[in-house]
Amino acid sequence: MTAEEVKDKKEEIHIFSSSDEESKAIREKLIKEYSYKGYYKTWNSSKTLAEREYEILSTLTNVLNLNNPKINVEIIDTDIDYQTEYQASLKKDKKEINTIHELSIDNQTNLTAGSQKEVVILHGYGASLGLFYNNFEALSTLENTKVHVLDLLGFGLSSRPKFPKRKAKEKTTFECTYEKDIKDKETGEVKPTIVSESVNVKTSLEDVEIAENFFVDSLESWRKQKEIEKFTLIGHSLGGYLSSCYAIKYPERVTKLILLSPVGLETSSFDLTKDNNDTKTKIEVSEKDLNAAPDVQQEFPQDLHVNLSKLKKKGFLNSDTHGHVTVAPNMPSALKLFWRTEISPFSFVRKSYFLGPSVMKHWSFTRFMNLKDEAKILNMHEYCYACFAGKGSGEFCIPRILSPGILPYNPLLKRVPNSLQCESLWVYGDSDWMNSSAGAAMCKKINDIGKYKADFEIVSDAGHHMYLDNPKEFNSMILDYIKK
Repeated sequence: MTAEEVKDKKEEIHIFSSSDEESKAIREKLIKEYSYKGYYKTWNSSKTLAEREYEILSTLTNVLNLNNPKINVEIIDTDIDYQTEYQASLKKDKKEINTIHELSIDNQTNLTAGSQKEVVILHGYGASLGLFYNNFEALSTLENTKVHVLDLLGFGLSSRPKFPKRKAKEKTTFECTYEKDIKDKETGEVKPTIVSESVNVKTSLEDVEIAENFFVDSLESWRKQKEIEKFTLIGHSLGGYLSSCYAIKYPERVTKLILLSPVGLETSSFDLTKDNNDTKTKIEVSEKDLNAAPDVQQEFPQDLHVNLSKLKKKGFLNSDTHGHVTVAPNMPSALKLFWRTEISPFSFVRKSYFLGPSVMKHWSFTRFMNLKDEAKILNMHEYCYACFAGKGSGEFCIPRILSPGILPYNPLLKRVPNSLQCESLWVYGDSDWMNSSAGAAMCKKINDIGKYKADFEIVSDAGHHMYLDNPKEFNSMILDYIKK
């Protein structure tokens, strides 16, 4: 499906069908009844993150066909050689060993010596491997294939080492264009207006590279420890960005690349790689370029049906056909400050103490309501809270890679097309707040070069987390691509 075909689809987009009243009723009931007692119980629980994860995975034993002797499912922690600069500087008796946590699904049906395929899956920002619970059954059907669903270094149950410090000594000034709602002094009418704003950020391309390599080199170390030669690499959102970086740095290891709504594609005024980075140059923007972005502080507003229809019509990171964003999504001033000073959104969850579970309840009860079971939804909520409340580590990569406008400092659009050495699939939800236009532009650039084919697909009735929103269509699409 082309980007133009997507635009022609119906205006009203519902992630969950109108007939799914049961799920919506359960969500509303949970939000209403999850009181102070519930917050405190979740916060004060003696259960570890590992125990929370086991609760989630234990409900999937039948799904994963554990009674089939040809299918082996394991939870594994693999020691890796990768260390941060800080860790390497420690004395011998204080050296830290980092580990990568994974769920391994090994289907040995029709296995022949040396023929088994390998698939590696990376989650997005603030997530962990448990969020792929709707996909494990489908993945377990891949014959003669071993699937590794990983927690990125610094997330989930992988090690959480101290994130590398910035190397930049001075701030870079970006002259950016935003849309703001401004009140007319004469009429009192509030209307969207294009404004120019100087943004000062202590950043450099070296900082971007260090942030990327924190994950990329740890993944490579994991690969070496597992003695895997080549694999299909799947990444969602931040994991999609990092998967692209890995495929660029270690092209001989990736047989196929599947990117699920990856962040960091677009070019913009935040691009540090521009030949003549005259950040003082004023950008002229016409009224047609107005980009009314939704509130970036929450992935999904509480009223899904109303707000997602607006999101579909107006977009979030709107780019032109070349993947260039002229008007950056505008954040509240406080959020921009937190971004520049690297105050993580998960810090608020941790610092809210027993109110932390309440801070995220609207997100989690909405995100997992398709489970249609109160106990399972609460389990996922508590699992995610345990992930968010853990030691801050990999989460601090975001302001190193992306600007206070969710735009990359080193755009993938300028790196991937000429460097990618395998076939690729770029997937978005039809109500995705991420920039599907940039994905379409990426595919065009790759295909214009003509060396390797890039496919572009849309998952219907789905948002940014299409693997959760419409698992049936998503699973079918991904399995077909892996098998072909």
